[in-house]
Amino acid sequence: MRAPDADDATNAAELGAALSVEIGRSVPHDGYHLIGLDPVSGTISFHVTRHGYGMGARRVLNEEYWRTGSTLPFPALFGGPTPVAVLGTAGDVPPCGVRLHEVMRAEGLGCEMRIALSVGGLACGGMLLLRARGGRPFSDTEIARAERLAAPLAVALRRFVAGRPLRLLPYEGPPGVVVVGRDDTVKAASPGVQDWLYECLPAPGGPSGSPGPAKLDHEALISSVCNITATARRAPDGTAVTRMFTARGWALLHAQPLCSAERAGEMVITIQTATAEALLPAVAAGYGITPREREVVRHALEGLAAKNIARRLELSQHTVNDHLGAVYRKLGVSGREELFACLRHRPTR
Repeated sequence: MRAPDADDATNAAELGAALSVEIGRSVPHDGYHLIGLDPVSGTISFHVTRHGYGMGARRVLNEEYWRTGSTLPFPALFGGPTPVAVLGTAGDVPPCGVRLHEVMRAEGLGCEMRIALSVGGLACGGMLLLRARGGRPFSDTEIARAERLAAPLAVALRRFVAGRPLRLLPYEGPPGVVVVGRDDTVKAASPGVQDWLYECLPAPGGPSGSPGPAKLDHEALISSVCNITATARRAPDGTAVTRMFTARGWALLHAQPLCSAERAGEMVITIQTATAEALLPAVAAGYGITPREREVVRHALEGLAAKNIARRLELSQHTVNDHLGAVYRKLGVSGREELFACLRHRPTR
C-alpha cells in the first residue's frame, strides 16, 4: 500500500486532516490525534487533533500511554507483534483499564484505535482514531486494514518532516518560560510565551507559513508542555528535551525541576530556537544521516576544513567530501555555507 498523498500539507494540521481522510476510506472514525515524536527523546515533537480528547483528559492519557504498568503502554506497540491496538468502554471489565475507561466515558468516546508509526525500527509518531460512545466498535477487519496502513502512514509522517529543507525557527526573541505545578497545570508563563505561540503555532486556516493569532492556552503547545513534563518526571535526572517541529522551523523545549524546597515538584519549561548542536542527533535520526556522516558534520560545524576532517577521522578528503555531499542532499541545502546559514550556526573555529 502506497504512502497517503499528504505532500501538499504545509503544516501539521493539514497533514493530520489529509491522513484522516485517507485512513477514513478504510477505517471510518469520528475524531483523531496525530502525534509526531522526537526521534531521540521520544517526547512529542508536534501534535494535532480534531474532535479528540480535551486537555484535562490528555493530562491523564500522557501518564497512561507511557506508563509501563498501564494496561497497554503505547511504546509496547512499536516493538510488539502488531502496531495496532483497540481500547473500548463496552463490557463490565473495561479492556483499557478503569482509569482510561472513565476518561473515555467522560469524553463521550466509546472506542479508540492506537496506531504506532515507525520507519526502519525508529518510532516517529502515532495516530489515535476515535469513535463516539454508542457507535459501533472497530472491527477485526478494520484492525487488519489499519495494520496494513501503519507503514505507509509512517512514511508519510517522516516525509512531512524530513522531506523539506532543514531550518531553525526564524525567531530572535528571548526564550519563553512556563512553570508547571505539581498537578501538571500551567501556573505561570513569561510574556515571551505569547510571542512563541505566535511564531511557532500559527492559527489553522491562515495564510500558509504566516503566523496567526494565538492564545496562551494554545492546545498544541500545552500538549507539548504536558508531555515533556511527564517525561522529565520519569527521567532519573528530572530533565527532558523536545525538539519541536513546526512548518517554519525547529524549536527546543527543555524541562527541569525547580530547585527551591518550597516549590518541590514544580517544573520549569524553557522554549527557545533550537541550536545546531541540540538538533543534530534528531536530524541524524530523522533525515537518515549515517553515523559516519554525522561525525563528519559535527567536525564541519566546528569549522574544520575537509582536509582537516579527513586527517582527524583517518579518511581520504574525497571520502569526506562524499559524506558532506550526501548530507547536503538529505537536508536540502546546497553546501556548507547554506547549512550554516539555515542553522544560523557560527563555527567554533
